[in-house]
Amino acid sequence: MLDHVSDTTTRERMISTAMTLFRREGYQATSWRRLVEQAGTPWGSAYHHFPGGKEQLAVAAIELGTAVVAKTVRRAFERNETVEDAVAWWYRKAGEALAADDYRGGCPLATITLEMAHASPVITKACQDAFAAWHELLVELLGEVEDPEDVATAIMTNLEGALLVSRVRRSPEPLERAARHVALVVRAA
Repeated sequence: MLDHVSDTTTRERMISTAMTLFRREGYQATSWRRLVEQAGTPWGSAYHHFPGGKEQLAVAAIELGTAVVAKTVRRAFERNETVEDAVAWWYRKAGEALAADDYRGGCPLATITLEMAHASPVITKACQDAFAAWHELLVELLGEVEDPEDVATAIMTNLEGALLVSRVRRSPEPLERAARHVALVVRAA
């Protein structure tokens, strides 16, 4: 079974499990049966908590992934004095999480976004909203940086690409390089 806090509700366990499985294996490869088994929840709870089916659960998992990343981004900027240091901290934490997951994970939205972006308007909208929320948060946290919209885009796209390459190479090194590259972009701004 996947790791869960024991005092979470059935619904929360299902959402957390879905986020993990969708991130690792994708939406199509994750069956209801596997989700219920991995969450350790009763079979009837799937349709009780998600009468809209797997698509409704996917939206909830995307929302959880959005919140998890936003919390990490805020923490990065709270713990570091410069944008460069905040980005390096965030990318390092992403690399540590990826390594701890044996390079099966990465961004909580990347796999489901790539797989479902045009297959489900509901999931597409949830992914669009998630990436927009992260972008808006970064723009807010960048403060007085010149061209914060562009810098936020550079931070996000570098992270997403570096996570993918790190996953394939089974190494945090692409994330470390991406953090150095983004530092140059930030300094230039």
